[in-house]
Amino acid sequence: MIKRRRFLQSLGVGGAGIGLGGLSVRQALADEIAPKRLIVINHNHGVTYDTWKIHPDNLPTSHDWECNLTDLGMDEFSEALLPLYEHRHRMLMLDGLSQATAELDMDGFRHETGWIQSWTGNWVSMTTGGFIDDSGMGAQSASLDQLVAAHIARRDRLPSIEMAVNGSGEVGRTISFGLNGQDVPLEASPNRLWERIFGPSLSPDPLLSRHKQTLDFAFSEYSQIASRLDIRDRQKMESHFDLVSGLSSRLHGMAGLECGYTPEVPNDIISYDQKFDAFMEMVVSAFACDITRVATISLGDMPTADFGWEDFADDVHGDIAHRVFTHAECAEAMTDYLKLHATQISRLVSLLESIPDVDGRSLMDNTLIAWGSELSDGWHGYQHYCPVIIGGDWHFRTGRYMHWAHQTPIEILLPEVLSPAKKTQFSGLPHQHFLVSVAQAMGLDINHVGIANVQSQRGDFVDCSGPLPNLV
Repeated sequence: MIKRRRFLQSLGVGGAGIGLGGLSVRQALADEIAPKRLIVINHNHGVTYDTWKIHPDNLPTSHDWECNLTDLGMDEFSEALLPLYEHRHRMLMLDGLSQATAELDMDGFRHETGWIQSWTGNWVSMTTGGFIDDSGMGAQSASLDQLVAAHIARRDRLPSIEMAVNGSGEVGRTISFGLNGQDVPLEASPNRLWERIFGPSLSPDPLLSRHKQTLDFAFSEYSQIASRLDIRDRQKMESHFDLVSGLSSRLHGMAGLECGYTPEVPNDIISYDQKFDAFMEMVVSAFACDITRVATISLGDMPTADFGWEDFADDVHGDIAHRVFTHAECAEAMTDYLKLHATQISRLVSLLESIPDVDGRSLMDNTLIAWGSELSDGWHGYQHYCPVIIGGDWHFRTGRYMHWAHQTPIEILLPEVLSPAKKTQFSGLPHQHFLVSVAQAMGLDINHVGIANVQSQRGDFVDCSGPLPNLV
């Protein structure tokens, strides 16, 4: 687990003087304006809906309703998310969404379609240059994290950081895509991420000043010939120089960074849990130093021993997740799988709460965590997509469980054990509304992410634009 006291001491803040108790620090910083930050977390194989959901007093699934999470006792809370109980006042549990457009998309590649659509909200592309798992599949447009990064990043800092926390099973999904749909590489090594974040300031490049001189000379040469280029060539060159200039600004900004929140070099990181905590310490440090404002974390499969099922199976995907509807033991195992992720995220929230921000509040008070998955369930289903929002109370009314009835006229495939017809008549709200809600909370003036509208299998018009209702 995260060694909070050691980590806080390495940042130069003692445990007694931070968070709500650090009044002198908070008052000294209270006049500053803190940036808003986003963390996107994706895990494999969806959720076990029956142990994820909260339906107090047997409220009907045929109607929209909400309940106050802060009013619930631990015995009434979600079994799968119970480790987050202490943070329930910050949470929005979203029940009533489906990956409906994924059901209308590429047939046969439900994992890949799911993780591309989950965070881009858009159709899969078979012609893009960024291919996933050699399947020839890629994204058509940017993922949520990259849209937000393009809007809130500092030009002289890292626009975002992308990580994969991998164990002994399947790796974290490629869920981050640039503005042109190109997949953004995920860093799986805590040491390499430490070098990327803190290396430029601690070991600056001696040739850095030459980089700027070279760029200035090249731009001067370009300016002399620009008038002789046609519009298209001039636009290409200006776009190229803008990209290079942005890189130059980041190199100089990162080299001149003075950060008192540098964590230890993450040596001797062996276990899945240690990797998660090492990455999270770097994310929190990067937020505290304003090195970046957007982080993406893709969680690969953890060893079955980590969640107590090593005697049952070695392979989470084939031996457990696929059989979640046909074997009670598999449903129980996947509940424990999700519960361990909830434990990890709870530690992250607590750590963010412990660090004072520049406005005297905590980092968590100015951070929004969007937690979802590539699929709705381990069977490769798209029916009950259950993302969680943690934080973002500057925009959302948090501390609530939101339920929307499944009334969208899109059919969703089901296993025969759940439905002899092997499909539903209706889906939940398209998950694009969730993406729009998060994007708007982060200050983007947009009304759709990815697909704006679609036709169902029966030809019905389905609107995928706009945020989820009643969140703000």
